[in-house]
Amino acid sequence: MSNPHAAIASHAADLSAKSNATTAGMSILALREFVWVCATIIGMTPQAFYYTIFGMSSPWDIRDVSLDAENKTVHVYVDHDPSQGRLRCSVCGAECPRYDTLAERTWRHLDTCDYKTYLVCSVPRVECPTDGIRVARTGWAEPNSHFTISFQCHAILALQATKVQTKAAAFLRISPDEMNWIMRRAVQRGMARRSKDLHIEKIGLDEKSIGCGHRYMTVLSDTSRGTVIDLAQDRTTEATVSLLRTSLSPEQRKNIICVTMDMWKAFATAVRKVLRRADIAHDRFHITGYLNEAVDDTSRAEHAALRKEGNSLLTKSKYLWLKNPENLTDKQNALFLAIIKNDLVTPKVWQMKDTFRDFFKCTTINQAQAFFDNWFESAIKISNQYLTKVAIMLKKHLPGLLAAIKHRATNAMAEAINSKIQALKTSARGFRNFATYRNAILFFYGGLQLYPQRIP
Repeated sequence: MSNPHAAIASHAADLSAKSNATTAGMSILALREFVWVCATIIGMTPQAFYYTIFGMSSPWDIRDVSLDAENKTVHVYVDHDPSQGRLRCSVCGAECPRYDTLAERTWRHLDTCDYKTYLVCSVPRVECPTDGIRVARTGWAEPNSHFTISFQCHAILALQATKVQTKAAAFLRISPDEMNWIMRRAVQRGMARRSKDLHIEKIGLDEKSIGCGHRYMTVLSDTSRGTVIDLAQDRTTEATVSLLRTSLSPEQRKNIICVTMDMWKAFATAVRKVLRRADIAHDRFHITGYLNEAVDDTSRAEHAALRKEGNSLLTKSKYLWLKNPENLTDKQNALFLAIIKNDLVTPKVWQMKDTFRDFFKCTTINQAQAFFDNWFESAIKISNQYLTKVAIMLKKHLPGLLAAIKHRATNAMAEAINSKIQALKTSARGFRNFATYRNAILFFYGGLQLYPQRIP
């Protein structure tokens, strides 16, 4: 036959449709017929067929294949064939003599049609001159795993596609706990492979809420690559110091020149302790948040005072002050023009917030310093308690603002990661604990090499 693979694929599709419309007895006949067709078309026995699709190699051989129609499972029995070569040590990979045989074990493999497929083997132990008595290397599975390497790779793909462990588990027909184990194993594998020689110059520190209440974790990110380096279960100085020391090698810590963060004191203290050469930079995202808060507080207070006088001019203007002028709708722009005709404080505070955007357009430290001095003087003259409070805070942290200009630093990547983490949390409807949350974040956004590698 000119194209045996096409013939097999076509026949498999026909049998799949047939088995969906018939009984379990017909399903097993269909599966047996499929394997028989494989043997007929490409000259394979069922054992040889599974030997090929399992990616098996010597000295392993397939002894038998059994089908359970009631439970819709396939069990493929594997043995060691001494005539095909010696076994290898699972630690160093050296060829070694057989020592004894362990009890029979089972590994879940990729499905055959709609039949769950399991690989069954009594794996021998070997006597290694270097590592002593060790379990022989199998090649199809990692140590202490109940899933083949192929199945784990498929599960990782399914989880990346669904973003939700329960959905991926249902698709693969495994339990959520088993899916969680595969994810944890993938993250452990990826973290172990992460190079401590990777050159990192700019990092970001940000906080993220955990569940309800004032509980936060610290997210350490590589702002150049847009990946999460690691997380800590708190946002204290001690937790952040530990995070920086354990996540970055001594050489990497020496290379860090800039850390973007908000004005949380614990973060700054930790950076000064661990990254003595790095500049602390505060970027526009956090500054805009503080200025927006000053505008909102001013608007609330002024609106309450006007209402007492029977003036509703600021009614329904809350979101007006949170937007940039170019983003206002026609209706909002009309309201805005009506408000600024009156001598109110809210538009003045809003104007100072909007003007500060130009600070981050400065190209030199001297230019930024001059801009801030002029802005600060104008802000204080308004004599608004909320704006004054923010202006004084910004002046206190001016070195961090100037560092953002010096390094052209931005926390945009960290904020983007924060948004992705929130979306992940929403899709999963929360996480049971910090460890599970951390694993999920590193799995999706850690930039890790997650897949297991087959070792012959």
